[in-house]
Amino acid sequence: MTFFRSFLCAASGLYLLTACQGREQAYGTGPENPAADKDAGAATLPLAGVYADTVPCNDCQGIATRLTLKPDSLYELQETYLGRPSPTNYRRGPWRVRGQVVTLEPSGNDPVRRYRVEAGQALLLLDATGKPMQDDGQDYTLNRTSDGNLSEAGVRREFTGKYIFQPNAATFVECGTDKRYQLAASGANTELERRYATTRKDAGQPVFVRVQATLQGGSGAEALAVEKILEMKPDAICPQAQKQAFQQ
Repeated sequence: MTFFRSFLCAASGLYLLTACQGREQAYGTGPENPAADKDAGAATLPLAGVYADTVPCNDCQGIATRLTLKPDSLYELQETYLGRPSPTNYRRGPWRVRGQVVTLEPSGNDPVRRYRVEAGQALLLLDATGKPMQDDGQDYTLNRTSDGNLSEAGVRREFTGKYIFQPNAATFVECGTDKRYQLAASGANTELERRYATTRKDAGQPVFVRVQATLQGGSGAEALAVEKILEMKPDAICPQAQKQAFQQ
């Protein structure tokens, strides 16, 4: 009996040691960080907005950077390499939050990019090891801009979500936030209805859409005025809901 109790204690200790060693923690998470040590949807943190500044560049005059973290968990990154003949680079894709770290999914040949959330609504670029970029004291911080609120009336941007058309009623549910919008009268509504009828699998079933639209109305009564249909697919699956091969 004594041997059996000793075996259980040893096994329990081994299990706890293995569990502690095997638990992954991203940079900036842990006991000192009140944020959850797991992936969080972008909508769960007040990070959606526009961040911009000019960061250092080894072989140019600087990189004018503008990063848009959209409420639907997709990002748009524009980088202009000052002094180069073909200076501008664009990338887009899903973004996620884990602890204090924002991760941009790689786009094309570009690698994973990570930023640490700083005080004062700023993002600090991290290196490949997950530590803050340090280059002779130069600043790699992107600051939130005054036009960073992407959910206020009058904002014009891309929206991704699930669209349903029914007689006398059409609704749009934004990816990432699950926020429901009515559709304001616009010239694109007829085209939306026509394409929905030929794209959807069954009547009353949602389709995935990506549109250029302007947000109208106040809190609790928002509507989208769609200007252009960029994409429509029969499977109503948001890009960030699909399993992505993220580099941890």
